[in-house]
Parts: sequence; C-alpha cells; structure tokens
Amino acid sequence: MAEGKFGRPDPISVREFHMNADTDTDQQSLHHTLGPGVNQAASGGHNHDGNDSALLLEGQTITGAKGSASWAGSINALMVRLGATDSST
Repeated sequence: MAEGKFGRPDPISVREFHMNADTDTDQQSLHHTLGPGVNQAASGGHNHDGNDSALLLEGQTITGAKGSASWAGSINALMVRLGATDSST
C-alpha cells in the first residue's frame, strides 16, 4: 500500500481497500448502506410504512376483547416493549 502525507495510505489505496469492506454482511459490519434490510442503516427520512423501513409494530399482537381489561393490558405490555415506562396504578 502506497503512503501519502503523514504516513497515511494514499486515497487510491484507501478506495481499493474499501472495495473489499464487509458492507452489510452482518450487524457488526464496519460499513452499512441505507435501506430496509436487517443489516442496513435506516435513512433519516424513513417513516415505518413498510416501504423504506419495517412497519413500526410489525410482528406485535394486541389480544383480548376491545375495551376489556385484558385488551388494555395487552396494549400496555406492547407499549412497555417499545420503551414506554409503565407508571399506571
């Protein structure tokens, strides 16, 4: 690898090195492209509509008869899984 200023690799060598990067290989990859894939980064303009990212509540289920205590408990549990703090009494 050729050296540029200050002992750093020159730009062409850096570009060639990045051509072999582990981009989107897994969650531990050093480089990620934008997109909806599990190993991709989300763009700042994503909106969880299922087109450019996963649906916000995809895979989550609310159970119980609407308006019942079990239904309310199911919604509460879902909100807690999403990061809400349960301070209800």
